[in-house]
Amino acid sequence: MSEKKGVFLGMALVCMALAFAVGFALAMFAVGGANILSRFALAWQLCGGALYLAAWTPAILLVSSALSMERSENGANFISAASRALVPALVLAGAVSIFYLLVVPGVRERKSWYENASALFHTSLADAKLQLENGRISEAQRLLLVCRSIDEHDSRYLIVWDQVQNAFVRASAVGLPEAPTAQEPQDPAWLSANRFYLESLKAQAEGRTFDAHYLAKRSVAIYPKRPEVLRLVEETWKALQVLGSGAEEAAQAAYYKRKLDGYGRLQEGDYLEAYRLFSELSAENPSDADVVNYLSLSRNGLSNAAFFIEEYERAFRRSDRGEFSLHTEASGVRWTLHAQRLALSEDGVFFRDVELRSLGSTALDITAPFARLRGNTLLVRVVDADTPDLVWEAVYASGGPGPMGPHIVTLPFSEADVLDHVRLSGPAADIPLALLVSGMDLAKRFGLDTVALRTELGLRLAYPFVSLMLVLLGAGLGIRFRAKNAVRPIASYSSAPFLVALSVVPLQIATDAGRFAVSLTARLVPGAFILAWIGFLCACTAVAVLLAARVAVNAPR
Repeated sequence: MSEKKGVFLGMALVCMALAFAVGFALAMFAVGGANILSRFALAWQLCGGALYLAAWTPAILLVSSALSMERSENGANFISAASRALVPALVLAGAVSIFYLLVVPGVRERKSWYENASALFHTSLADAKLQLENGRISEAQRLLLVCRSIDEHDSRYLIVWDQVQNAFVRASAVGLPEAPTAQEPQDPAWLSANRFYLESLKAQAEGRTFDAHYLAKRSVAIYPKRPEVLRLVEETWKALQVLGSGAEEAAQAAYYKRKLDGYGRLQEGDYLEAYRLFSELSAENPSDADVVNYLSLSRNGLSNAAFFIEEYERAFRRSDRGEFSLHTEASGVRWTLHAQRLALSEDGVFFRDVELRSLGSTALDITAPFARLRGNTLLVRVVDADTPDLVWEAVYASGGPGPMGPHIVTLPFSEADVLDHVRLSGPAADIPLALLVSGMDLAKRFGLDTVALRTELGLRLAYPFVSLMLVLLGAGLGIRFRAKNAVRPIASYSSAPFLVALSVVPLQIATDAGRFAVSLTARLVPGAFILAWIGFLCACTAVAVLLAARVAVNAPR
């Protein structure tokens, strides 16, 4: 008894290990052609091996069951042999069914993400090079932010990033932020730094040496590659040296004044300016307890009306779902949200290049380079935490800010709705089983194709039944064609991979027929689809039992 169980389990596990190894090897040879980034290569190959294993498992169950049952004692009928020796086969069939239902969709989804993220990286990098050649430096920098969110250590990205920064330096040396067309958006870092540079020049002309030095240093902190600003820092510092001790007293007084100014901003709710001021003060005196406390308070306050670019980059480093569109209606108002890219994160749903419109009693048209949705609150303002003078905000083409201000939009749908929409509108094979079962009403609400979802659900539900049927049919075939003399284990193990390979094609044909059957059922009886399909599968299982028993009837005694 234990020998028969060991034969099945050993043969099935060896074939599964071989299938995974073959899938991994094929993925290893294909990784170059698929243009997968090196940081994703190993994980992508492991996913390929797992999916290859899932595809071959039905054939492995069939062959392992047949080869193990051909070693059953002569004279044993199908019922007695099956009841004694098929327990491990059925247990393994249940285990692989759970693997297929719960694990494979996530593996398939992750493999697709590696492919999409790699493709986006290469496309964005190529576009950034083209924009740089055409003198559109800010657009090149924006595209490189996409690359950085995927792989900030890639040598190709680093080379182009340095080229873009050098282009900014060359442009600023002649007094221009870059050399684009008149409509080209300017670099926000250069613009913010230039504002402080101009204020520094004004302070220097008015004899306010300390203020001139402080403003010039602030300009350098934001954009450090402008030689004229570096010269201004050096000139004002030399001027302060001439002042002697008076400069130290002026510096202390100015530090205290900025500290009070930051506290006042904090009390007024101007958290962005407070965060800017306390960030600078913290850099100058990180041991000041008041500055440390107020910096934390201002950051927390700012996070209620903005998010940080680091959060966006972290989200897109882990997840990128591509282009996204959602259409819904609430209280007579039709809403449309479109984004070029979308990422899911524990911090919320992040968007890039967002367009938000509403038609009805409330007319609204907003575009924003970045946005984050948490709950039903959309933030359309993003700040660089390390350089808080860098801010990206939304543009209102029509409509105006709501009661929460220009940076916060309350939506009639939630983060959970977007998450469900993303998963339900993606490849059906990637959708988790629980969402397939419960998400039909949501799919109707979003206007998605429910037939494809029901078809995928039917295929998932069929897997355990198919596994059981293949084990039973394999047992019948094994008993029917068992040898008169004892089969040597080495012969069974060596023939198993060959028989599995032969079984894959006919099983794939049967799978295509099953796909047609479930699709037809999904169209004909949408309301009672699950009951009708499970009833059909139970009938097929009963037929498989009878057929297996019938095949085994004429087994040699």
